[in-house]
Amino acid sequence: MTYKLLYHYQRLGQFRSNHPAICARIHKQISTGKNYVFGKIYLKDSYNDVLVIGLDLPIGKKEISVDSLFLNGSKVKDFYSGKTFEVFDGKVAIDLEFGIVLLEKI
Repeated sequence: MTYKLLYHYQRLGQFRSNHPAICARIHKQISTGKNYVFGKIYLKDSYNDVLVIGLDLPIGKKEISVDSLFLNGSKVKDFYSGKTFEVFDGKVAIDLEFGIVLLEKI
């Protein structure tokens, strides 16, 4: 197994372990087509877990719409790369070398 493949599955496993929203029934489609972006929401009692996940995204600069899930000014982290961003005008502008985005609120 290559290091890149091992890193990929370790990140996915850690993200899944940290977030019950992955298996939540609330699924919010944000974009369709080749670049699929969706939100996952888990609410129980006073606990909430909100995520935005992007798959098959282009490498490099991109904007991810998150306005219905994260408020303007919110700080979010891409768990896959470890980089942090701020929500501005309902979007997160990112420049990543990966085609996957795993956004969580910090």
